[in-house]
Amino acid sequence: MSTFFSRLHRGPITSVSYTIPDDDAPVQPKDSCTDAAARLMSTSCAARYLGKSVWTIRRMFFAGELRAIRGKHLKFDKRDLDLWIEANKGQFK
Repeated sequence: MSTFFSRLHRGPITSVSYTIPDDDAPVQPKDSCTDAAARLMSTSCAARYLGKSVWTIRRMFFAGELRAIRGKHLKFDKRDLDLWIEANKGQFK
């Protein structure tokens, strides 16, 4: 029996098995931004909330434009995001 060896991986490549959930299993979203009661948001939810990219949100945080709670991941307060929106509103003539 011959075994395939990858150039980057020094061992044999083994097959990976995945389990397929049954039709009645509840599906959980990977990143749920729809919880209206949640006050803290992840970077991706804050980006979606402000209509910007994740990297723009990170740049705004490191530039001091947005405040966040630092931990394992950045968490943004919805109130701070609302204040940023109010401060950056412009009127068009």
